[in-house]
Amino acid sequence: MPQRRPRADSESGYSLREVLGRAHRQGPTARWARFYRHHWRRLRARSAQRWERPAEPHDWRWAVGLVGRALVTAGLLMLGFVGYQLWGTGLSTAAAQADLKAQFAASLQTTTTEVAVVTTEVAVTSVATTSAPNPDSSTTTSAPKPTGPTTTEVERQVIPEFSSGDVVGQLVIPSIDVDFFVVSGVGVEELRLGPGHFTDTPLPGQLGNSAIAGHRTTYGQPFHDLNQLAAGDDIVITTAFGTYTYEVRDLKVVEPTDYGVVSTTDPNIATLTLTTCHPKWSAAQRLIVSAELNELESDRVLPTETDTDEPTEESTTAPAPSESSTSSTSTAATLPTDTSTTAAETLEAEPSEPASTPDEPSAGTSQSEQAFSAGWFHDSTALVQALIWTAILIALRVAVTQVSARRKSWWPMLPISLAPAVIGLYFFYVNVNNLVPPNL
Repeated sequence: MPQRRPRADSESGYSLREVLGRAHRQGPTARWARFYRHHWRRLRARSAQRWERPAEPHDWRWAVGLVGRALVTAGLLMLGFVGYQLWGTGLSTAAAQADLKAQFAASLQTTTTEVAVVTTEVAVTSVATTSAPNPDSSTTTSAPKPTGPTTTEVERQVIPEFSSGDVVGQLVIPSIDVDFFVVSGVGVEELRLGPGHFTDTPLPGQLGNSAIAGHRTTYGQPFHDLNQLAAGDDIVITTAFGTYTYEVRDLKVVEPTDYGVVSTTDPNIATLTLTTCHPKWSAAQRLIVSAELNELESDRVLPTETDTDEPTEESTTAPAPSESSTSSTSTAATLPTDTSTTAAETLEAEPSEPASTPDEPSAGTSQSEQAFSAGWFHDSTALVQALIWTAILIALRVAVTQVSARRKSWWPMLPISLAPAVIGLYFFYVNVNNLVPPNL
């Protein structure tokens, strides 16, 4: 069967297949392919010659080269660690803040005002009254009026107990563009989520000094520009119970051992204290910002009790009617002397436990104080884990070098070891970052 001849171009006389074949063999694509093929072969030849070199003599030049390579490696590791602190920690905090925003929105929807129903039992007593002289009878006794239980409704806000890491409120400082959600606790894990509230201080909006700590250069650096605040600047904190505006009074720098700056000095005034490390990239001192509640621009002050506090008898007993109080007074007057008791004797017989004040230390005081004064290498377990991950990275480097030497090429061990190396570096940086001060 005769083959069909390809269609020829009318002008040149060549077929389309011949034109494309000539361009493939002699065109720019073929030239670039020959160029890269030639250089790839040269690189492989040089790489093979490198692996075939004799071992270097262990003299002073070898020692200097080893020190130089170690310094270059340490510099690259430090550069990567700075990048992790500036951007890696910020990404994790941003993700945590997104979760806290959703939790805070849910808490705003579920927060209600509890109506406490208090039932007061009024005792029925017989009251003897003496009337004026009457010709028919000298003394008359009035019949007692039975009184039943009295029910009163008292409206009060329920303040829950916050667990470690729970969202407490939203902190906004307009003058320095700060907008973060505050969590409960000032530990290492809590401050990675955002600014942390000292659990042994009152909540924002309560009487007393409410203290909040935050990072200055890492984990989103919420308090990076805290030193730029001036007297009169507003600090707005929104909780599930209202919005509270504080006015900055002063700024000061204290030592890490001066934990008293977060304690309450006047329990009748609502104040706020913000703490962070000072100066930047150092934990030598602490920067303290003190503010006072502006009651005109804030909601009403919250009570100091929480929903776990048991109501006392004095707080739950409703006041009796005036008629009942008069009857009980008259009855006390007619009781025998040996059975009557006074109010002072009753208080002495049943002393009530004193209510806790904000100045009294709670169970978390020691932990908060340790977090306030913590410096470098405060976590001993992180140091051990950092050394372990260092050994893992060194073992990975040695294994890749040995296998590549046998194959006389870095391919394919170098791309294969890239993912394990990145994972090892991540955990290495995480543990090294645990050695820096919590508020850094």
